[in-house]
Amino acid sequence: MRYRSISYAPIALVLLVVTGIGLALLAFRTDEEAQPVLVDEDAGVLHGVRFGDSERKVRARLGEETDDRPGYFPAGTDYTGPFAIPSPQSDRGSRVPPSELHYDETAYLVSPGAGVFSMATLEKGARTRAGVGIGDELERVRERYDRVQCGEAVAGEPLFGGEAPMYRWCRALVDEVRVHFGGDPIESITMTSYTR
Repeated sequence: MRYRSISYAPIALVLLVVTGIGLALLAFRTDEEAQPVLVDEDAGVLHGVRFGDSERKVRARLGEETDDRPGYFPAGTDYTGPFAIPSPQSDRGSRVPPSELHYDETAYLVSPGAGVFSMATLEKGARTRAGVGIGDELERVRERYDRVQCGEAVAGEPLFGGEAPMYRWCRALVDEVRVHFGGDPIESITMTSYTR
């Protein structure tokens, strides 16, 4: 009777390759995918940027902008923010407009005198402290906040002379922070404050 010796080398090689592929996939997963984005309307913070931070402080924290397209929202996104965001009173009469800083799916308006006074996100998984997030039905804003106003705004120029496209929105007032939710389901969350 003869016994055959079994070589475990091919099995070990297959396990090593499968393990390597699994580790590579984990390495490509970013912290952003693992962690939901908190839009902190109580503290006025988005990605570590606070109301009142200077443009230099924003750039030091987040790096170089991902695009320099004119307008508040980043390139490639539809505007569903507030229909008007006036400059802070400290800038009235100034010839220097606020800076519009774009970082992937987030944006910041930075006044030369008051610093960051508005910040917006369109990121999947972004959610406020009160529990309203991108992708939720707009009605959830009324369920989670007390002081709410809702309406419709023009989303852009009409095509071929037709009716202008519209989007629905709701705005909640949390202390002195205006939290604007644009679209239904929600596509953007914008916070604005003039008192910080």
